[in-house]
Amino acid sequence: MTRTSMNTWKRLAVATLTVLATVFWQGCQGCNPVTLKTIDLPPSNFKTGTSGFLGSKGYCLSSGNPPPTSFSPGANQIIVGFDDFFRPGTEPFPCDDIRAAIFRGGVAFDVSQFDSVVSANLLFDTASSIARSGGETTGQIPAKSVATTIGVGTQPFSSGMPDDNEASLPSVPSIDVSVSGQVRDWVSKTRPNFGFIIWGPRGPADPSNPPEDNDAQVSAYTNFKLRIVYNPAQNPRAPQ
Repeated sequence: MTRTSMNTWKRLAVATLTVLATVFWQGCQGCNPVTLKTIDLPPSNFKTGTSGFLGSKGYCLSSGNPPPTSFSPGANQIIVGFDDFFRPGTEPFPCDDIRAAIFRGGVAFDVSQFDSVVSANLLFDTASSIARSGGETTGQIPAKSVATTIGVGTQPFSSGMPDDNEASLPSVPSIDVSVSGQVRDWVSKTRPNFGFIIWGPRGPADPSNPPEDNDAQVSAYTNFKLRIVYNPAQNPRAPQ
């Protein structure tokens, strides 16, 4: 390309950009700026589901009597984690008493007032954490979260709290995790709203291979809120 051709091309490009800018400015005269709104929703429901195994295993002539778990959520809390109990039987035909309790928490929010959302974040705090290992129980200050995973519920809250669409959680006292995609699915009714499921650090207990220890890791969670950013003009049923 010659220098003259290059200069001609540059002049045409500048002229084109000038015309486009003028058209855009004229078209936007009188446009109202978009003002986004942020709202913190409280939970509409929350529950702790307990699953696992309680009984005896081995050469057993009768059912054993392992103690039930002593962990339970406080007011406006859920708990997450596990609580094991193991009492070995007598050789050569041992009948072991076993408890493997798994705690999963569910928290739900009513998002029916929204037609679209810009973003959504789930926020909550670790109220307390307890760990037991080698017969010694300790608390943590500040509390360290034992939950490792957040998912989306696949059915109404139950003892097992099944979920999918999982993501990892940080082990920090105050948790703030993006859930925009999950909330958009509920708002658009792509999938039913069965809330969030919080769980870890273990998966479901296997009755055929239960843990043979007396360990526990449990965290209690509170102060749940769903922070939604939205355009009021696109959500006439939401607060304006």
